[in-house]
Amino acid sequence: MTMELPLTSPEKARQYRAAGLWQDVTLSERFLAQADRFADKLAIIVDGRRATYRQLQRDVLSVANGLLAEGLEPGDVIAGQLPNSYEIPVLHLACNMVGMLYMPLHDSWRALEVGHLLAQAKVKVVISRHLYRDFDYVRMIRDLRPDLPDLKTHFVIGESAGDGIKPFEMLVAAEPLGTKQIASLRSDPDYPAALMLSGGTTAISKISRYSSNDLQAMLNAARDGARFVETDVAAALAPAGTGATGYVYPVLMPLLNGGTSVMLPHWSNPEDAADLMVKENCTYATAIPAQLIKLLPTFRSRPRDDFHSLRVITNAGAPLPYDAAREVEELTGAVIQSIYGATDAGTPTLTTADDPREKRLGTVGRIVPGCECEIRDSDGNALPAGTVGEVTWRGADKSWGYLGADDQTRSVFTQDHFYKSGDLGQFDEDGYLKIVGRIKDMILRGGRNVSPLVIEEALIKHVDVQDVAVAAMPDPVLGERACAFVIARPGAGLELAGLLEFLRGEGLATWQLPERLEIMQEFPRSAGGKTLKRELTALVTEKLKAELEQGV
Repeated sequence: MTMELPLTSPEKARQYRAAGLWQDVTLSERFLAQADRFADKLAIIVDGRRATYRQLQRDVLSVANGLLAEGLEPGDVIAGQLPNSYEIPVLHLACNMVGMLYMPLHDSWRALEVGHLLAQAKVKVVISRHLYRDFDYVRMIRDLRPDLPDLKTHFVIGESAGDGIKPFEMLVAAEPLGTKQIASLRSDPDYPAALMLSGGTTAISKISRYSSNDLQAMLNAARDGARFVETDVAAALAPAGTGATGYVYPVLMPLLNGGTSVMLPHWSNPEDAADLMVKENCTYATAIPAQLIKLLPTFRSRPRDDFHSLRVITNAGAPLPYDAAREVEELTGAVIQSIYGATDAGTPTLTTADDPREKRLGTVGRIVPGCECEIRDSDGNALPAGTVGEVTWRGADKSWGYLGADDQTRSVFTQDHFYKSGDLGQFDEDGYLKIVGRIKDMILRGGRNVSPLVIEEALIKHVDVQDVAVAAMPDPVLGERACAFVIARPGAGLELAGLLEFLRGEGLATWQLPERLEIMQEFPRSAGGKTLKRELTALVTEKLKAELEQGV
């Protein structure tokens, strides 16, 4: 039996339209409506740049026309590997206006991840910096090009860098699209309009596709939950370069609702984030748990009145410990709103700014309008409230599945289009969902999925590695870190520093690297021969506890 794509049946689509969850407006149309209303209002503040809606609109229209002048067509994929910057929303909205798809790539990703994703999406154009944080993106793309037959052009922001590379400024300098062109190129609101990148149960990040209708259903639920209004100023603290948490809530949501987005160019220390929120009188912020935990000492050192404008902080990407959330609220006066979901499949539940504190800090909220969220057992049977099982859902904001990977789509979506999250949860008597664990073999490091398989597949190539298993070890700030358990070849002298250098040479990004090495004689295994990673995690947890007690 084949699966119908997109992952919304005609019957469900009619229900979403009847309920007003799908309003059949494209993302770019909604942005243009806000630009007409708030032409002289600040839309984006980032890295010293302060752009009004009028300026942003002009650049979006110009870049859209510039892409068409390059011979690109609706359906083509354009990738951008950029830090938090003005160009991200410009590129996304420009692509949406002419039916192209913008694929964001995190600036920390290297050849292994980038090469796979560019090939998977058949990317036609890449936009990047030349050098950023001591890394040469031009060289990386040049080295990858022989294996990327679809790649036509590399645009570099700020400068050109040789044959086949053009300055991004030539796109910005193009004549803006006219009204008739915009109308003639309008994309279908049901057609994929945004790409988001996620780690998953497989070895490499996957490309999730969202239509304008899907994504606006997600953003409208988040907007209503945070009580976000057009006068709000949103601090984007998390990375925007995967199109997910750090982009959709603190950047795209304000731009589609008449607000202002203030983007932190790069998270280097908590003081910068706090200074930005204070300087720009931010009323709303989005952050991942690791950032909020690292901000606590800064919040403690400053008068609460410094954050008098801050009203709501959205936590997304991973659970925020209850005590940390409570202290953030007490030190800032803001309330924590949590959004639960998956880049692969949307948002089934969230808390609201008006929920009781115990519910806001101890659960991930109630089911959003239009969503069906069920707790199921291992056979796919729905379980009663209060029972622990796998969290599954389908709703108005669910993705189209993975670009170029229908088999992977079928592996995580059921035939009736429910997404199998791999998370274990239960609903309480008031309908609030609590996440209690994960089925997936995945390390959640500061809100980012680290795939053990990626590390294992690279490390096993090392001449001195006989066998390897990568498992999670606990961390009080990031939640989890990766520990590499290695069985070395006889006579080998392995050290963590050497293995990390080897992994960098294999194209792994810094955040993917293991942060501890344990040399093993053998691995604990099941009767079927599978490595028991939970026992490896227990082993390193005990070691960490003993080291802490000994002051190591």
